[in-house]
Amino acid sequence: MALELRDLLGKCPEVQLELLAGADGLAHRITWVHVLESITLSDYLSGDELILTTGIALREKDDLLSYVRTLYAQNAAGVAIDTGHYIDEIPSDVVTFCEEHAFPLFAIPRDVPFESIARPLCRCLIEEETRDRMIGEAFRNAISFPERQELYIPTLSEFRFEIEWRYAVIVIRIDGFSEDPYRRIDAVNEIVRKYLRKRIRFGATYGEWKQIVAVAHCTGPEELRDVAQGVHDVVQRALRRDENVSIGVGKLTQSIRCICKSHRQAESILKLRSRGKLDDEINFFDDLGAYRVLMGVEDPEISQEYYRQILGPLVEYDQANGSDLTDVLRSYLDHNGSVKDTAESLFVHRNTVNYKIAKAGEILCMDLSRLANRMQLMLGYMLMDMM
Repeated sequence: MALELRDLLGKCPEVQLELLAGADGLAHRITWVHVLESITLSDYLSGDELILTTGIALREKDDLLSYVRTLYAQNAAGVAIDTGHYIDEIPSDVVTFCEEHAFPLFAIPRDVPFESIARPLCRCLIEEETRDRMIGEAFRNAISFPERQELYIPTLSEFRFEIEWRYAVIVIRIDGFSEDPYRRIDAVNEIVRKYLRKRIRFGATYGEWKQIVAVAHCTGPEELRDVAQGVHDVVQRALRRDENVSIGVGKLTQSIRCICKSHRQAESILKLRSRGKLDDEINFFDDLGAYRVLMGVEDPEISQEYYRQILGPLVEYDQANGSDLTDVLRSYLDHNGSVKDTAESLFVHRNTVNYKIAKAGEILCMDLSRLANRMQLMLGYMLMDMM
């Protein structure tokens, strides 16, 4: 969790730093403030820190430029150099480098102690992290334990989230990681949080295994579509090689108390996409057609019982005999009962399709030429997609 350097300095007007160069880099996020005198210790930096130095170990002519170059290479957020003790004036080559590379360079006035800089900045970072964590945990509780209102309503009310506003859940799932998934999810989560903070006034995110859950307050479906598409765009730009994203967007609710439903819808969308039923990277609950009706069934036992009653015998037959009648029948229904089209899609002979469809009808005790029976079966397959 982090702020942009520009925003952090804006929240701490008492901090005395003079920007000399690199203003275009003030959008860099900052996670902490460190004092670093020796460049030999730069390997211990994690990146995104603002570095303070007196320059006591940088006595040779080119030492300061080398020091700043190294910090830039380590992805530091910027550097603040004490002037008046060991460095009277920051060399022009250092200023030029920072300006050309959008690397924020600050001068610390001679009589300003480092403590008066580091303490307020770090305090603000901790407060911001605490705020984001509390809001994220409150929404996590609202989704996981909607009946336990004491776990989320007091916190969200404290941070001015109105209980009866409309909210929707956006679940972003990322696959194909080439490094630690937790670290990547944390990084992308920051990007999504930053986007939501700029795009809407009230939103929150939290990370899970290989996915990010975002909650957005929107006034209507059109605004939700714009916000969700923006989330998709910023995530897409942040993806690395071989990574891919799928996004499910639940329906707007009428209250914080109902966002568990929007979350369930978003998760169901991702399940459908993982099974090849949805092609787009981002999908909205309102666009799901008949699946939307099935997702509205509150009691999952009703859906499971229907599925077992309609398709259960055929699935059990396939499991016992190593056959593929369930898949063939699905293809047959998808092709509106055309044996010719089914055979072509499965790369088998028409007689093979005729035999398997007849066998499936026999096992299910159904006349597959009747439209009503086909509709029941399609409903069963759609429920299977969601399980």
